[in-house]
Amino acid sequence: MRRVHGQWWEANQGLDVERMRECFAPGYLMWNLNGHPYYGLNEKIALFQYYKGRLVPTEPPRLWDIRVVVDGDMAYVTSEGALPFEVTGDGSGSATLDAVVPLYDGDGRTVRVRFRETCVLRRDDGEGGRVWKIWHFHCSPLAPEDEPRPGFGDTAAERRR
Repeated sequence: MRRVHGQWWEANQGLDVERMRECFAPGYLMWNLNGHPYYGLNEKIALFQYYKGRLVPTEPPRLWDIRVVVDGDMAYVTSEGALPFEVTGDGSGSATLDAVVPLYDGDGRTVRVRFRETCVLRRDDGEGGRVWKIWHFHCSPLAPEDEPRPGFGDTAAERRR
């Protein structure tokens, strides 16, 4: 289960379709960082192809606060992270993602987008095999590390100290 989660994030570097394909059940649902849903593996493959000409992750993500819960044949993983993107086109095609990109560190060509994820896995490959696969993945922007948290006033940078 941890191997599948790790491979999924590794496949993001360079948008490796074959490595990504191995991680997901055929009928999974993704709520992508760009704010849009993707239904099934074929839509995920099309999304990777689309981003190859626009936003290409050039390094593996850095994940922290990784939490794993396993209960029989189901598990979920939550984490926070940062994924460096090389901006190679005219934006992401998503007003939601393009609006948050300026909030993060970048050098004009590469930006490190902070995110949070929930990844739901089942020991079921969608074809009757007892193999861990991702069935649902949700990723959304994480506040910049210097932004005060409403109700508390602390920042992510301060909480890490």
